[in-house]
Amino acid sequence: MKIVIFEPHPDDLLFGPGPILVEWINEKKHDIHVITITDGRACFRVGEQADSENAPLMSEDEVATMRTKEAMEAIKFIGVPMENHHLFNFHDADGQKNVKAGIEKTIPLIKNADRIVFPSNNNSHVDHQATHDIAIGASKSLALKYLEYFVYFIPSYGKFQEDSKDHQFEYIIDEERAKNLQEWLEIYKSQSFTKYTWKMYTRFLQKIRKWIYSIYKFEEIGKYYNF
Repeated sequence: MKIVIFEPHPDDLLFGPGPILVEWINEKKHDIHVITITDGRACFRVGEQADSENAPLMSEDEVATMRTKEAMEAIKFIGVPMENHHLFNFHDADGQKNVKAGIEKTIPLIKNADRIVFPSNNNSHVDHQATHDIAIGASKSLALKYLEYFVYFIPSYGKFQEDSKDHQFEYIIDEERAKNLQEWLEIYKSQSFTKYTWKMYTRFLQKIRKWIYSIYKFEEIGKYYNF
């Protein structure tokens, strides 16, 4: 199975599909690709982070380089081939400005996919919403009627609604998987410069053992809050 996963920023791969992605990789039978949409340059931007006073004195270009490197290190850590990592390098926080170009870049990557994995619709983060729109826009352009649409929602930006409850499922991880995710988190050193974000990430992975995902079909696009 060819699986194409969209992460809006470097580190969203972990907090979105990360737990179940580890399972897919361990099955050793899938052709897994990851698309990193933005370069993460805005993570220390004043107004973006209330705790940015602890961030290093770096230009946004330097931050982007650091976070892109982290994204690549994460790909290596989880065992996805580096040639299957596709960096779009759009500027972080530009949201809808990148949707048209993102669709064009995505089309050749998903045209023969069996499953795409991407953030929910009605997302409070502009880049996560834009990533959803890119994935759906490219799928509509190709009329991918037999594709599996696998949706995740990072809890900070919203939640799954009751209207698609029949499409949702719980994914439970054990302590070994939780430890693996915590080791993965250590790659994203840029996030440790923010006083509250790193603490929140660490506590989340220490406590959460149940994750919720949802699966849809092409003909259901636009019929549900999350899709």
